[in-house]
Amino acid sequence: MNIVLDTNVLISAVLWKGLPFDALKIILKKHSLAQSQETLREFEKVIRREKFTRILQKRQLIVETVVASLVMESRIYTISEKSSSMAKKIKVRDADDLIFVELAFEANAEFIVSGDRHLLELGKVENTKILPVNRFLAAM
Repeated sequence: MNIVLDTNVLISAVLWKGLPFDALKIILKKHSLAQSQETLREFEKVIRREKFTRILQKRQLIVETVVASLVMESRIYTISEKSSSMAKKIKVRDADDLIFVELAFEANAEFIVSGDRHLLELGKVENTKILPVNRFLAAM
């Protein structure tokens, strides 16, 4: 099964232990982590923020290596016009969140795992459930 993690959940999983880390381990072991060029760009942009620099250094992580590992561990999808068009019909308060909805459509993902209230408010789009990390783990 394909699963989408939003950027904040993915960064938490990469930089800290805890529920996001547990979710990522399960996904990589038993399922497929879906990514697109857009979600990867977003991840790299956010993880390069100054507030993460010290954490990356402390863990002896280099952004390029983290991104390369993520690419190797993920199933990468190219977003079709159909998926993009379908996503644009979804009423979401933050248009930046549409990259995760597009990816879910393209990958036929069963879940989007998110901490973003704008995504969580949707609950479900088409056949994709949108859950916080704790509820996703309970469903596994």
